[in-house]
Amino acid sequence: MNLTVDRVSKSFGNKSALTDISLEFTTGVYGILGANGSGKTTFMRIVASVMKPSSGKVLLNGQDIAALDHQYRELIGYLPQQVGMYPNFTAEKFLSYIAALKGLSRTEAQAKVNEVLELVKLSDHRKEKVGKFSGGMTRRIGIAQALLNDPQILIVDEPTAGLDPKERIRFRNLLSQISADRIVLLSTHIVSDIELIAKEILVLKGGRLIRKDTPRELLKPIEGKVWSLLVDETGVSTFQAKYRVEAIARIRDQFQLRIISETKPHPDAVNEDPNLEDLYLHYFDEEVVV
Repeated sequence: MNLTVDRVSKSFGNKSALTDISLEFTTGVYGILGANGSGKTTFMRIVASVMKPSSGKVLLNGQDIAALDHQYRELIGYLPQQVGMYPNFTAEKFLSYIAALKGLSRTEAQAKVNEVLELVKLSDHRKEKVGKFSGGMTRRIGIAQALLNDPQILIVDEPTAGLDPKERIRFRNLLSQISADRIVLLSTHIVSDIELIAKEILVLKGGRLIRKDTPRELLKPIEGKVWSLLVDETGVSTFQAKYRVEAIARIRDQFQLRIISETKPHPDAVNEDPNLEDLYLHYFDEEVVV
């Protein structure tokens, strides 16, 4: 299976949301990384066939998804940032309702609802109302509904926003587990969501694709540019004024700074191996990282 994004652009009035995006996807997890407003959601909505591009096209095995229409949508599982749910429905009833909308027979729906509830570890909560679920449970029901039609292409937009670390890890592991024979597109501004599971990472900024590579290859441009340094309290503000300081950790009466700099920021600075948090700051240091 091959999914191709061919020179896709999208504008809203005079504002350009995406500019000339070209990509190719096969099975595996692809992380789409960018700050808020970078064009991630617009890109995901176009690939999910929820929104039409202003120019360019998306192809599945060489065929335009606009021409495939419902045949393409049958292959899609989509989890948007906000999933509309009926709060008085139980988890089981909600999933059965969505299964009916997706055209599953009653027998098929019952079997599939049981399967996805088990997959997202919510079988014991099947009779509980979704309106009383925690944020993590709500996101898991969201991914469950996206999987009801056994999609070949799974598109999830900012799935872990607002979740605690335990739920984020659970969700990340679930996506990794189901990606063996699917294309999984995961958009996020939380680096740790994709660092361990992404086959490739796409970096979007201002609606443009600025990098696309494996996590290891993405880090090469900042090798030798990440430093750690112990300073006293007055040194913290001094180095923050001059350099990109990614992290500050207190160690007894001193502070350890993690600095991104083309040159050695201080004779005592020690070179460190870069990670994707460093990469994010390298590209989005002017953005607010949530």
